[in-house]
Amino acid sequence: MKRFVIIDVETTGVSYAKGDRIIQLAFVVVENTAMTNRYMTYLNPGREIPPFIQSLTCIEATHVETAPSFSEVAPDLLEVLDGAYFVAHNADFDLQFINAELTGAGYPPFQGPVLDTVELARISFPTADSFRLSQLTKQLDMNHQQPHRADSDAEAAAQLLLQIFHRFASLPKLTLQQIDKLAGQLKSDVSSLLHEWLENHPDEADPLLEEYGGLVLRRPADDESVTEEKSIPSFEEFYTTCMKNEQWCKERIGEYENRPGQLEMISFIHEVFNDRSFGLIEAGTGTGKTLAYLVPAAFQAKEHNCPVVISTHTVQLQEQLVKQELPILNSLLPFSFRSAVLKGRNHYLCLRKFSSALHNQSWNESYDKTLSKAQILVWLTATETGDVEELSLASHSSHFWNELASDSFSCNSPKCQWFARCFYQRAKRKAKKANLIITNHSLVLSDVMTDHQVIPKYRYAIIDEAHHFEETASEQLGQQLDYHSLLHFINELGSCDGEGLLAKWLVTMPELDSHLLTEAEDCGRNLKQDWYELFALLHQHAEKNADNYNERGRTVTTIDFHGDDWVIINDAVDRCSFYLQDWIDSIGKLKDAMKEESSEKGMIAFFVERVQTVADTFADLLKHPVPGRIHWLEVDTKGPRQAVYVQSKPVDVSELLADEFFHGKDSVVLTSATLAVNQQFQYIIQRLGLEDVPVKTKIVDSPFQWENQVRLMVPTDMPMIQKGENAYIEAAVMHIHRVAMLTKGKMLVLFTSYEMLKRSYQLLKELLADDYMLIAQGVQTGSRTKLTKNFQQFDKAILLGTSSFWEGVDIPGNDLSVIAIVRLPFSPPNDPLFQAKSNRLKEEGASPFMKLALPQAILRFKQGFGRLIRRSTDKGIVIVLDRRIVAAKYGKSFLHSLPAVPVIEKSLDELEIDISNWL
Repeated sequence: MKRFVIIDVETTGVSYAKGDRIIQLAFVVVENTAMTNRYMTYLNPGREIPPFIQSLTCIEATHVETAPSFSEVAPDLLEVLDGAYFVAHNADFDLQFINAELTGAGYPPFQGPVLDTVELARISFPTADSFRLSQLTKQLDMNHQQPHRADSDAEAAAQLLLQIFHRFASLPKLTLQQIDKLAGQLKSDVSSLLHEWLENHPDEADPLLEEYGGLVLRRPADDESVTEEKSIPSFEEFYTTCMKNEQWCKERIGEYENRPGQLEMISFIHEVFNDRSFGLIEAGTGTGKTLAYLVPAAFQAKEHNCPVVISTHTVQLQEQLVKQELPILNSLLPFSFRSAVLKGRNHYLCLRKFSSALHNQSWNESYDKTLSKAQILVWLTATETGDVEELSLASHSSHFWNELASDSFSCNSPKCQWFARCFYQRAKRKAKKANLIITNHSLVLSDVMTDHQVIPKYRYAIIDEAHHFEETASEQLGQQLDYHSLLHFINELGSCDGEGLLAKWLVTMPELDSHLLTEAEDCGRNLKQDWYELFALLHQHAEKNADNYNERGRTVTTIDFHGDDWVIINDAVDRCSFYLQDWIDSIGKLKDAMKEESSEKGMIAFFVERVQTVADTFADLLKHPVPGRIHWLEVDTKGPRQAVYVQSKPVDVSELLADEFFHGKDSVVLTSATLAVNQQFQYIIQRLGLEDVPVKTKIVDSPFQWENQVRLMVPTDMPMIQKGENAYIEAAVMHIHRVAMLTKGKMLVLFTSYEMLKRSYQLLKELLADDYMLIAQGVQTGSRTKLTKNFQQFDKAILLGTSSFWEGVDIPGNDLSVIAIVRLPFSPPNDPLFQAKSNRLKEEGASPFMKLALPQAILRFKQGFGRLIRRSTDKGIVIVLDRRIVAAKYGKSFLHSLPAVPVIEKSLDELEIDISNWL
């Protein structure tokens, strides 16, 4: 009989070596899937408990002052652990601390089998949103009343362990056998448990699953059955009798709120579609715009028997549409409809690639790769889409996913053994039958540029988050190259006496002339050396000529191809170009020498195709730069000498959008919370190339009571930015600190410069008390999602963010009370793309400030302002530290673009009183 001791500890910090000690110890014993024993004690650490730990755990000095020391409870702990599994959520931490305490008390460390419930949960529940214990217990409907208390955490981890065991025991036999092959490289000692589950496995097969090609897959569900109704009401009839009937809507939508703006928008979009015109709608926060465009879109698709494409900027909104909005739409409409989701093919797992990776397991494979394989094996028994967005892969697995994802070079042929089960092909087939196709801007625009190979032909579209449409077009037409773009291909080919394809072919293909193999090796070696030298020169050039920093902390340098110091780089480019073609030719000779029936011949053709893509990008970026584009270098300041990124983007995409996208459509509706500048749409019309088409516009006001929910404050004692950046940062930090003390954190601080954020972070860190959590983008992590979750986890938290935090962040309720805007969000004047657009406007005799800088900044400002109020019950303050909003003539343009909120100009001393009263 196996026994499991599920342990949790609370400590004064993370390092025993630096004096941190356990302050609470708890465990739960599980035998035969039943909890048989529970234990909890506080422990006296012999030192103070830091304020932050007291706040996190609610354990104070009074809890531990009369508690036993660890050495006193060690014998009882060792007795219960004898012959048992040590189990913990993040076992590395708990076991390390327990063993350090045991050793310090003169006892031997625990050396028995270990299970980590984080790792096992990742495998068992690979689609969980988070693997934090508090999040997992919520998702799995388990009782967990006091997170960060050892007794509650141990109890929750024990419940989780039993759910994990149940999930493993229910997996198909073949899946368990495949996980068993990976088990040796996992942290958990799970092999004997896997053997037990395999021995007791029932023989009956699950009819929802199939074994194919050595994998267990979920059979796809039958296509959505759609009833073809004999007659459906007209849109006008449905709109009048149903959508305008509040009681009717309440019966179908939980927590329905009557929103006049939503009804306005539904009617307006139907009118735009009917007139085959184009529509621009700014819909304020809380309008309910998603449902407002889905209703007329569904009617249009059904009545005219043609698909309507719904495009979003973010995958998150795409997911929200599918999981939340479409079920509501289904409950409202008087007819059934088909929907499909289409994403870029790199979102879909390639089964051929995964099968190959699974069978090529090496003894020294990275832990993250092994764990990801185990997760995918379990996921395949549940997924019908193969979409990576469903998965929460092991950290640092993005590179491995790139090896597994479908791509344009993957086999599209029906001859591929996986073709009928291919997730990407399945998504395309489903889209052909759909009334509503949910996709994203990147795919819509890349599909236009690849002659509509992915999205079925359509004449009507809704573009949500439309303020990003121009930027996405620019990204799609942009190009990027870095040192590793080519290096990993050179390494993949390898050498004859080392590793890689050449060494493999030397042994397995004796028919190949060895001179051809050594020629390819020599060409690759020459290319590798010159490629290294080129990127070292680019790094040197970028460091010398850097214009500014971007939000990732990289230096940015615009390329002047006619500059004197570019001559030496041109020479290096020419050498690389020569050796690159030489290398490609040598590989081509190898391909020609292979037998026609050889499987390697197809593989090397695929290899050459991918290398040629890099060669074409290299030529466009550095050899023959394309006119009408801006080229620049980005450098990781803390990276190696080759950490250089060569980028290019078109200066203007309006003509391309007009000719290639809008021209081919009967009607397109573009909507966002931020499209208008000073209540006008002229800026966005020009940027999107809509000047020559019939455009209808509408502003739908937010239903929120802004005057009762928000105060906009401008401290009069902030210096103007022109007085000097150092003085401005110091004053900004003092203001942020004083406001944070009043509001107990709960503050989002928005910067326009990563450099200013970093300097402010250092100053704030020195001022804040230990019980405040300071979280900064680019300091702890670059992931917006992780930073936001961390911010919401702590009571007293301040979050510092740059450009990506000005929008798309949703922190409702009491978690966010204050937004501080450090500077008005004008683009840096030396940003390469902004500079190029400004120069073009000057050439046309227009004002870059009025036509570009100001409208851009206003739209960004509106996005930042909109982070504060996400629900009708939210309340808070926006503090603008940049006094130009009231002192400069153009400042009124920012204020006029906002909802009607009270603007208060006072000294910080006076504002502190107002803040206290307001909140």
